[in-house]
Amino acid sequence: MKLNPLQNQVGGHDGVLSMGDDNEIIVKPSLPQEHQFYEEAVLHPELQAWMPEYYGSLTLTRQQPEQQSKDGTENPESTPTIKAMNGFVLEDLMSSTDRQLSSEGSTSTAGLIQQAVEGIQRVGGAAVEGSADAKDAECLCLENISHGFTKPCILDLKLGTQLFDDNASEEKKARLGAVSANTTSGKFGLRLTGFQVYDSTKDDFTKYSKHYGKGLNEDTVLDGFRAYFAANLGPQRMRLVVERFVNDLTDFLSTIETLEVRMRSSSLLMLYEGDVEAFDMGLQLEQEKIAAVVARAKAYYEREGRERREGGGNEEEEDSDSDDDDDDEEVAQKVTDMRLIDFAHSTWTPGMGPDTGVVLGVKSALAFFEKLLQDYPSEE
Repeated sequence: MKLNPLQNQVGGHDGVLSMGDDNEIIVKPSLPQEHQFYEEAVLHPELQAWMPEYYGSLTLTRQQPEQQSKDGTENPESTPTIKAMNGFVLEDLMSSTDRQLSSEGSTSTAGLIQQAVEGIQRVGGAAVEGSADAKDAECLCLENISHGFTKPCILDLKLGTQLFDDNASEEKKARLGAVSANTTSGKFGLRLTGFQVYDSTKDDFTKYSKHYGKGLNEDTVLDGFRAYFAANLGPQRMRLVVERFVNDLTDFLSTIETLEVRMRSSSLLMLYEGDVEAFDMGLQLEQEKIAAVVARAKAYYEREGRERREGGGNEEEEDSDSDDDDDDEEVAQKVTDMRLIDFAHSTWTPGMGPDTGVVLGVKSALAFFEKLLQDYPSEE
């Protein structure tokens, strides 16, 4: 398995990698608190439905014991490996070609693993034990939400009014408290952390950093959202995108209002397809899938009626239905998607009620998106 830098990252810390034939798996440096949150999410399926699929944990290491030199010192020629995945040791990642690229100064697996280690240190700050030359990086293996998009327009929307853990240092509380007070996080419970928009005229993405989002205020935040919805899709396609996000936010709000959880610096990751042809293909595939589901349901009830009249069943027809279900698992061209991400500072808090800062952020996003619908009048 080959590790690659994650493409289409618009927010968060450096060091996030991807792997798989189509980079469909994200390898994210993380702390034990985030691992625990994902593990315990199975007890909260109503929220888990909004989270990326969780595949387990991964430990990256720059050197295995058998790769040490005879005198016990580190072998600079050692091959970076995946040390363990859910407790199982895996094969080396780095080929001889990778090592040659590394010697030429290109981004290598070794460099990527070091980025992952440094990413953990940045996430945890002083709370992380180990020095800058730490050899291991504990990572989450997650669904790559951008997989299935051709030209994904992605927004990282940070939620909540409190951006720090309750057990953070006083210095960190003061610093992040000031960030909240001086940005849209304080008033609206949300902040545009970063986003990218596909520009078909240049066949490239326009990217906006966290500094852009921090510079937005009560009077300009709606313009920030407009900048995100600036792909050249035409007004009717864009209205469809915004309508879908309005529906998603409405459903998500009904979920988050009932959960007893605290999420500090978690984000909604919002994606839509920025290429017109891929967008239309995605809509077509959705309609075809709906038609196939309706056809299978109709066939099922017709078969049930025959069996009640004649008795017996048809195993061959049942196997055919199973094959159709397998086809549904294939990743098709997406149109939109929205997920909740980043739980390094999130905890389940039974008995404490919902996170009011996060609820405020979702309500604010919903209000802004409903205003945006006025930019795209519906066809009569």
